[in-house]
Amino acid sequence: MLFGHRVDVVLMIALLLIVSAVAYGVTLLILSRFERKGRPADENAEAAAAFAEQAHVVFVIPCLNEERVIGNSLDRLSSFESDRMTFLVIDDGSDDETAAIVEAHPDERVKLLRRVAPNARQGKGEALNAAIPLIGRGLIAPGADPEKVIVCVIDADGRLDPESMEKVLPLFIDPDLGAVQVGVRINNRSSNLLARMQDIEFVLYTKVFQRGRRHFNSVGLGGNGQFVRLAALNMLGEKPWSRSLAEDLDLGVQLMVNGWNTEFESSVAVHQQGLEDIKRWVKQRTRWFQGHLQSWTMIPWVMRNLSGRRRVDLTYHLSSPILLLIGSLLSVAFALWTVYLVVAAVTMTLEFSPWWITAYLIAFGVPLLYGIVYWQHNRDDGSGLLKTFLLMHVFTLYSTLWFLAGWRATWKTLRGEMGWSKTERIEEHAVEDAAEDPVDHHAKA
Repeated sequence: MLFGHRVDVVLMIALLLIVSAVAYGVTLLILSRFERKGRPADENAEAAAAFAEQAHVVFVIPCLNEERVIGNSLDRLSSFESDRMTFLVIDDGSDDETAAIVEAHPDERVKLLRRVAPNARQGKGEALNAAIPLIGRGLIAPGADPEKVIVCVIDADGRLDPESMEKVLPLFIDPDLGAVQVGVRINNRSSNLLARMQDIEFVLYTKVFQRGRRHFNSVGLGGNGQFVRLAALNMLGEKPWSRSLAEDLDLGVQLMVNGWNTEFESSVAVHQQGLEDIKRWVKQRTRWFQGHLQSWTMIPWVMRNLSGRRRVDLTYHLSSPILLLIGSLLSVAFALWTVYLVVAAVTMTLEFSPWWITAYLIAFGVPLLYGIVYWQHNRDDGSGLLKTFLLMHVFTLYSTLWFLAGWRATWKTLRGEMGWSKTERIEEHAVEDAAEDPVDHHAKA
């Protein structure tokens, strides 16, 4: 009897986790379909445009052996014709031609900061922190007001939509706005199925979760396409970015805990390379998951300093690694049940059960709803609704790879292996204009 009671308790907890996850996902899906009203930039467009004209943008590009992509990236950034922009490359101890390529770039707005041992290669957060004293001393934007200096963190392979500045900068007319995150697209999404899955993943995270979390005032920051007000960074101290493997997540939470708001701008995106083999994907996602595990220490700050929906949402978000690990055990049970059905079908003992429909809806129902969002933002690729729905079935299976990365990250964390694992780039042979690979700006929210 005691064993049976424990099984019932476990099943009840599992059911509650499934229901809560589904409810959360559907809630964000619904909220993401509506724009949040009352933004100062919308209510006073003229003042917002004036602020954008006065703002100075410092693009900070951390690099470690990025010779394959940095030249083309700087060429793309140079297409922004403004004397109120600076492109600061942080060479974090590269041993390839990264620094030479940067130094040879003809745009006078391109600056290079070289970090050498023993300070170099201490993680992305430390590389970004090295830029702050340089900007603060006025070497990048002499005499600039920190309230009007916007630091944009962009990866070495990143390419922003051409209209990014006109969409993002006016938002900073709100004096309480500390940071803005833009969408993310995978520019090689047509190369293979794995890259396509990553594109779906980023579109859903930004177009559903980030847009939905705007209504909770809990938008998170990503490591690419992150715009932050210098005054907000200064408030966080000499080193605003942590040494965590998820320094972007930490920064967003720190800003909110210290009274700043964050925002997501869905009309533009930064385009980046997707990984084209599973081994590199697992290596990258293991690092991301480890960083998320490190961010658990921020939960007490959130509970103490925030309130309402923002506190609930951030606590849920920071706790999500444990929910994913538990979910992996439930998926194993689901997989074993699927094997049982296959065996029963082969042995001609299979009998229909209404549970099949329930199980299918639990596994694929919400992803198929998300698929409509992806289809709306991907119609320019020629993907029909039926093809997108088929892809969403594959995407559900792809998502289980996070379980492998999660348990690998947990094991590495328990062993104290917290080293930075850099993502290797694919060589770029020609500059491609981000405008040729756009987000579907005509799709309705």
